[in-house]
Amino acid sequence: MRQEMECMCQLCGASSYLFEGDFTLQNSAGAESKLLDSLNICQICGGQLVLVGKVGDQPHYKLE
Repeated sequence: MRQEMECMCQLCGASSYLFEGDFTLQNSAGAESKLLDSLNICQICGGQLVLVGKVGDQPHYKLE
């Protein structure tokens, strides 16, 4: 069973949900964030998506 993953737009902050295997990550050596390739863009504003984590898991970022 494929896991659903949460992605967040870097421009507008909207969440998108994609299934594992339906996207690839950019080659961003040394970067903390996991940017999705340019084929997967925000459906609201067209911004670049970053992988947040599995749906239902605690996100890797923290709000203070």
